[in-house]
Amino acid sequence: MGRKRGFDEATVLDVVREQFWTAGFVGTSTYDLMEATGLGKGSIYQAFGNKDALYARVFSDYCQDLVTQARQQLQGGPQAVLPSPMARLEHYLVSLADAFAAESPRRGCFLSKVTADRAGEDEKVAQTARRAFGDLAGALAAAICDAQDAGEVADHVDPTALGYLLLSVIRGIDSMAKAGVGEETLLRTARSALVLIPRADSPHMQG
Repeated sequence: MGRKRGFDEATVLDVVREQFWTAGFVGTSTYDLMEATGLGKGSIYQAFGNKDALYARVFSDYCQDLVTQARQQLQGGPQAVLPSPMARLEHYLVSLADAFAAESPRRGCFLSKVTADRAGEDEKVAQTARRAFGDLAGALAAAICDAQDAGEVADHVDPTALGYLLLSVIRGIDSMAKAGVGEETLLRTARSALVLIPRADSPHMQG
């Protein structure tokens, strides 16, 4: 029988993610992780591997949670908070813009931070980021498909391309928020992106 750990793994990983989120990979030493978690170096390495492995673990977990939340907010069905696909899209984009604006300090999304900090140097991190971006764009594309089925969005629209476009808007809002752009501008940007989506009853679709 293996020896039972004297700590809660989920709690430790949350603390580690916060440390990396605040200080970055380079700015976080093993001693910083020891101080933040209250664990010894041996305990950390035995449970999670070295610093690189721990960084990859918390990043992967974060991305999975981010994608799960996006799918839950954007999908339809009996459990949907909002019945209209376009209403769900608006709620998702605007709520993200509002969250980015409300942060103090504005440190932005961990996915954006890690991608900027490490994707160019760590292929494993880059793969995780690409998968997360693809899954998020896919969730947005699925919402566009739902909107087409509901007669809200024009049939000629490419859901995949539009999903990546909306994802790019979200990432841009994230970056602008970190630079201190005002809340009103961030929210207006999110809503404007949705206004540009061709609707099924748009005048240019007639005739």
